[in-house]
Amino acid sequence: MTSVRRRQPWIAVFVLVTVVPIVAGLVFMATYASGGIGLLSHGWTDAYWLRVLGDARTWSSLGYSFAVGLVSLLVSILVALGALAALGPWAMRRPLSSLWFVPLTAPPLVAAIISVEMFGNAGWLARVAHALGWIQSPVDFPDVLFTASGLGIIVTHVALVAPFLVLLFGRLERHLRLDALARVAHTLGASRMQVWTRVRIPALLRTAEPTLTVYGLVLVGAFEIPLLVGAQSPSMISVLIERQFAHFDITTKPEAYALATLYALIAMSLLLAWFGWRGTRRMQGHGA
Repeated sequence: MTSVRRRQPWIAVFVLVTVVPIVAGLVFMATYASGGIGLLSHGWTDAYWLRVLGDARTWSSLGYSFAVGLVSLLVSILVALGALAALGPWAMRRPLSSLWFVPLTAPPLVAAIISVEMFGNAGWLARVAHALGWIQSPVDFPDVLFTASGLGIIVTHVALVAPFLVLLFGRLERHLRLDALARVAHTLGASRMQVWTRVRIPALLRTAEPTLTVYGLVLVGAFEIPLLVGAQSPSMISVLIERQFAHFDITTKPEAYALATLYALIAMSLLLAWFGWRGTRRMQGHGA
């Protein structure tokens, strides 16, 4: 009981610092979008919400954001697992164990600029391909950035996320003692591929599930990279919100708040639903 009482003040501080600002921000945005406050407010109205909900750009941008974010996460997971499988124990030994941290030092803005310098039509790869005679002009280099497919966004995200996942999976391997489990599986006749597909990968993904879920939502709501290397249309939800805020017509500002509130509620609802489902699944597992 004494231990619980000692923790209560810290729990209150944690809630005050984290939950309260988020709830306050949501209330402010929802109130502004409903005409309750703001310089242009003429009273409560649902007109701005109806415009946002009836705009096809809202739903196409949300769908596009979730598609690009989830593909980025999936490719990053595959790259990280592939690196661990190919490099084996060397993946977490020096100097490789230190080199994985290098991409993590680059902010998303810097990573986007590097992508432009590397993959742009006037970038380093285009000039090298032209110098080798593979293309007639640097402009002929295949389009990687600013495409509707979101390829540039995905490539840049993977370059940042995959090294982090290598470090995460590598540490989870040691924590879960997967090498010992792999030796047992080998003793029982499992092949190297079977050890990876039936022992290592399920254990790593199950343990890393909370981190991967939150990281996926972060990628869905990413801003700097989609802004600099993404297409004008379709645009990711964060870029669409920013354009609504920066629009020359200030009467669209309540719509920007409505759009931001809608995205925040969807993201929070998905996260809470996942935590609830995960808790139910865990309770059922203990009950069995």
